[in-house]
Order: sequence, then structure tokens, then C-alpha cells
Amino acid sequence: MREVVEPVEGAEEHGAGDDPAVTVGRTPGADGSGGRGRGRRGGGGRGRRGLLVAVAVAVVAAAVGAGLLYGRTGTEREPASGEPLPPATEKAVRGDLVSEVRSFGTLQFSGDRRVTNRIAGTFTWLPAASSVVERGERLYAVDDRPVVLMRGDLPAWREFRARMKDGKDVRMLEENLAALGYTDFTVDEEFSRKTEAALKRWQKNNGLPQSGKLELGRVVFAPGDLRIKKSAVRAGDAAVPGGEVLRAGGSRQRVSTQVPLEAQELALEGASVEIELPDGDRTDGTVASVGQQRLNEQGKKVVPVTVRLDSPGDVGKLPSADVTVVLRKVEAKNVYSVPVTALLPLPDGGFAVQIVEGGQVRRVKVRTGAFADGRAEVSGPGITEGVRVGVPRL
Repeated sequence: MREVVEPVEGAEEHGAGDDPAVTVGRTPGADGSGGRGRGRRGGGGRGRRGLLVAVAVAVVAAAVGAGLLYGRTGTEREPASGEPLPPATEKAVRGDLVSEVRSFGTLQFSGDRRVTNRIAGTFTWLPAASSVVERGERLYAVDDRPVVLMRGDLPAWREFRARMKDGKDVRMLEENLAALGYTDFTVDEEFSRKTEAALKRWQKNNGLPQSGKLELGRVVFAPGDLRIKKSAVRAGDAAVPGGEVLRAGGSRQRVSTQVPLEAQELALEGASVEIELPDGDRTDGTVASVGQQRLNEQGKKVVPVTVRLDSPGDVGKLPSADVTVVLRKVEAKNVYSVPVTALLPLPDGGFAVQIVEGGQVRRVKVRTGAFADGRAEVSGPGITEGVRVGVPRL
């Protein structure tokens, strides 16, 4: 897991490098944006699938290494005058320390479904693969008459006609007629005379007999627009009721991923996430659904998660791709932090930092807290926003 820091305005960055085993974290910008959005380059490689998680022990080990790079360990007392300046300095910054959990996922169009024909005759027109059919448009044609796509969660199961029993399917038909501009009736579950009149106007404009009846199979209900994947038949083939015509999916892309059970609290429905695309750019997303826990191929407990794109245009015409879902956790709010390499281990335990001011160096003992993005939460005498602390030249 990799860490990224965006210090508050006026501060400088000091990242943890591109080691994918480092915990990912961020100090959000002062504008409150959190540093998120399209165009910001994400770190981390495309290693094996799975969660990349680092622990604070590794960060502390890095601090010990920093002491070796300095060539000396810290002491609790201030050094004698004339102590040489450190090889480099970095600023202490104030803000949230945010760690990231990264899980690999797949970007693809959602809602795979088969379109079944219900009308006898001959197929005379079929849509092209990758085309998108919207509400009110021709999905395919039998005997040169259109079968039309409409919105609805319930499949068509009976003929629509006068004096039919009330039902939810009647409401779906009326909602679609109204959305397509055929009104002058009350949208409810009753197929009234006004509904029949509106249906006749719709039939006329779609080249159908103005009977006021809608035979079973003349419309196909789907939750949304359909993106055509492939046709199961060809123009000229016999149209047999019950036969598959098209394989289609939703027109909107989703990301499917599996989050380790221990990180489930970061993937609640409605939670904001980031999606790292193959080119390294990131785009925002929202957790749309969370499934029941199960075992993955490695026998580890995971939770299936579906993420919708907040800005679908960010992925362009990318039909499918391997992506990384980035879940964030705030480790500490509004704290001072310094690069972990600024920490010098003390002989009696704990850490110190070198504060560099006016060409003078003083070493102070600090209390550490959360670790994220190669940075450590610190507090102690002289620790303020913008103060420079010594770091090794790596």
C-alpha cells in the first residue's frame, strides 16, 4: 500500500517514494478538496491482485534507519553549540493524516441480460454491437415493425388493453408514455380510456396499427438504457417466441472489487472512494452496493463491493479495464506531522527531531501518534506549522 501527502498551502511535500508496500495516506489541501479528482497521478504499481497494507512497525523501522543515516542517535538533552546542520530539511505541516486501502477491481458495463423475443415472424432489423438503445427507441424489428425499449423493473407478461386488471405493469406503461410526451391521462395502475387514446397516438408515431392494444412482446421493459453486446440471431432468421435475440448490458459502467473483511468499515454504501485508472489518473466514485462476505480464491474473507462512477466521462470510451479502488481512512485529524525520516531514536526510548532555525540546530524530544504517507504525527516543544526539521539526504 502506498502513501501520498498533499500538505496544506505553503507547505512542501516529502513522499514515501514509490514503494507499493508503504501505507498510503494523505494530508488534504487547505481548500478542503482532499486532493481528490481527475488528473492527479496515483502511485503504486500493478503488482499481484490483493490488498497492499503496511503497518506502523515498518514506519518506525524506517525512523531507526534514518538515525543510522544521520550517523548518530538522538539524546534528550539539547546538543552543544556548533552541532553541524543536517543534510536536508523538510517542513512540519498541519492537517489530517489519511491512510489508504487499495483493492484491485474491474471496470465494466453492468447489468448483463438476455433479451427474449415474444413475437412470431421474421427478424428484419437488429442493432449493432456496442450501440446504446434508449427509452422509446427500436430494440429490434419483427416483420418490419419495431419492438421498443421502455423503462421498468417488471418484465412484460401480458397484453395491454381496455378493461384489463389494474397492475404495476400498467403504471410502468403509463410512466413511459408520459415520459415520451404522450399525456392527458393520470399515471396510475388503471388502463383507462385516456390511456388507450395515448397508446394509439404512440402506435401511430411508431408505425404500428392504432388498435389501442399492445400485444405481449411489443415492448421490452428494462431498468435503464441497454448497451448491445451481441445479437443471437440475424436479419432474415425466423422469430420464434421464447428465443434469445440479444445479449445486452447496462449503459453505465461500474467497478466490481473485493474488499478484505477487516477493511469493510471503509466500504459502506454511499462511501466516497477513488478509482485509479490504467493510465495512473484517478476519478471519484461512490460505493453503490455491498454484498455478503465470502471466501476469495486464496481462501481469505472478502466483501464484494460495487462502485459507480461519479464522472463517467473520465473513463471516456474505455469498455472494460483493470483498475484500483482506493478507500480512505482518517488516522488523525488536524495534527502536526513530519517525515518519518526526521525521527531520531533516543537511547532511553522514544524519538527526537532536529529543529533548524536561523542556521542553528536544536534537538527536542517529541511524542509520536499516527503514521501515514511516510509521515508521523508529532507534538512537542517548538513543533509548529512550517518549522523545519532535519532529514537525511536519501
